[in-house]
Order: sequence, then C-alpha cells, then structure tokens
Amino acid sequence: MSTYVQEPGQDSKNLAAITHVASIFFAFLAPLLVYLMKSDDEFVKSTAKEGLNFAITVLLVYIVLGISVIGVALMPVLWLATVVLYIIAAKTASEGLVYRFPLTWRLVK
Repeated sequence: MSTYVQEPGQDSKNLAAITHVASIFFAFLAPLLVYLMKSDDEFVKSTAKEGLNFAITVLLVYIVLGISVIGVALMPVLWLATVVLYIIAAKTASEGLVYRFPLTWRLVK
C-alpha cells in the first residue's frame, strides 16, 4: 500500500478499480493501456503498474503450467485465484489504496 501527497480523486479510484476488473477479461491489455495513457495520475499509474506486473506473472505461470498434464489440470485453479485477486485489488483501489499482488514478479518499475 502506498502513501500519496493527497488523496486520489473519485475518478482516479474508479479508473483504477475498472482497470482491475477489465484485467479479468482482457489480461495484460487493460493495465497496459491505462499505464500508458494515464501517466499523469500517480495513483492510477501505480495501480496499473501493479496490475500489469501481475498479469505478466500469471501469463508466464500459464505457459509453464501448459508444459505438463498436471499443470493443465491446475489452470482452472490459477484462473479462479486470479479472478479473486483482481476483485480484491479492485475493492482496494476503490478505497484509494494500491494493492500489492502476492507472488508477483515486478518487471515494470
């Protein structure tokens, strides 16, 4: 969770929450677009960056799981965990806080 000089506005909170919900359906594209287009809003950019790092990590895990039969069987569990974490992140963003996804490889700095 991050601290900001001033509380993010309601529009910023809404956009950050929508970014996480859209990530359920559009994977890394939603946070990538928001990260590139809203670079002037520190809160939205931080939230999109966290979502982008998580989406990239999940994509890499899916690739690794796709190598074995057991991994393919675990894909629905990963999908469910991903959806739950995105919902938690959206709720946290709507409260004006940046959610730090667990076990995430932070490639985008």
